[in-house]
Amino acid sequence: MKRITLSLAAAGLGLAAGAASAETSVTLYGIADVSMRYVNTSSGSTGVDGSRISMENGAISNSRWGLRGSEDLGDGNRAFFRLEQGFNVQNGRGSDTSKTFNRLAYVGLDGGKIGALTLGLQNTVIQDLMADYFDPLTVGNYNENSWLPAAMGRVRNNNTVRYSNTIGDLAVIASWANGDRWDDKKAGQQMGISLRYTAGQLGLGGAFMKTYQGTDSDLRQQVWNLSASYQFESAKIFAGYFNGRDQTGWVNAVMGGTTTAQLDRKDNGYFAGVTWQATPRWAITGAAYYDQSKNVVEDGDKGKRYALVAVAEYALSKRTQVYGTVDYNKVNDAVTGEIAGRTSQIGAGVGIRHIF
Repeated sequence: MKRITLSLAAAGLGLAAGAASAETSVTLYGIADVSMRYVNTSSGSTGVDGSRISMENGAISNSRWGLRGSEDLGDGNRAFFRLEQGFNVQNGRGSDTSKTFNRLAYVGLDGGKIGALTLGLQNTVIQDLMADYFDPLTVGNYNENSWLPAAMGRVRNNNTVRYSNTIGDLAVIASWANGDRWDDKKAGQQMGISLRYTAGQLGLGGAFMKTYQGTDSDLRQQVWNLSASYQFESAKIFAGYFNGRDQTGWVNAVMGGTTTAQLDRKDNGYFAGVTWQATPRWAITGAAYYDQSKNVVEDGDKGKRYALVAVAEYALSKRTQVYGTVDYNKVNDAVTGEIAGRTSQIGAGVGIRHIF
């Protein structure tokens, strides 16, 4: 990935002669990903269900741009920051216009062997574990297909204090967020921890996370997961399990159904997939997701949801890829409201992604 890097030197900027200088770098980076998407069922503005063709944000990774930088503090220590904003290539708008940097905004200190501490808007521990290591779709693709990892835990949180360290083959991340409201200390409060172990080609990971709704109540969402991956010579396989309980209505909202809270929704989810590097330019990914849920619309009800996804990517260069994808979603029983008008949905897309 080619990036624009600006190098600054402390020497010559008004500091006294002979003073120690710290090397600083700031990097501009990003991804522009856009696609044409077809689905055979959707709910239109008139309330009539039918097929649609639309231009949408990418199926491989959401578009974003960002700045990150670091300063060498000496003795293996450094200060660093990262600011990242999502945007939509199809219309040029920010993906969340309420924030200047809606994806990431944090500053931190890295003490080398003692680990790193960061403060600000950051990804949750489950989001980073899945996106970087264990979800075959890297929690990208379209909303119709990324429902399980997204629903099982919030993607990112404000006001997060996060500690991370790697000790030998074990990587650990612990985080705590105190929410946004001074008058309700539990509103958005979140705590989480993840562990990732690497042994040769084998990767193992697990995480736990709890989030409070607040508003003078103890309503909460909590989730834990276990995942694994193995890298063969030309293919990588993935598998994992999620277990979640949600009283806040978050999972129902992400899944596309009712937003009813206080139902104590329960989910058991599984996923598996493989990415095959067929040639140096061709990569083919297949993924399957399954979720069994309870207490979705009313106490005691049950539902099932499935998704099958295939993606083929062709690299025009190290930074530019074209791709095609097809997917199938199906819902049963209590979760039938999660797909507009039908119990199944077929989708397809073609797109282009450029990394800078």
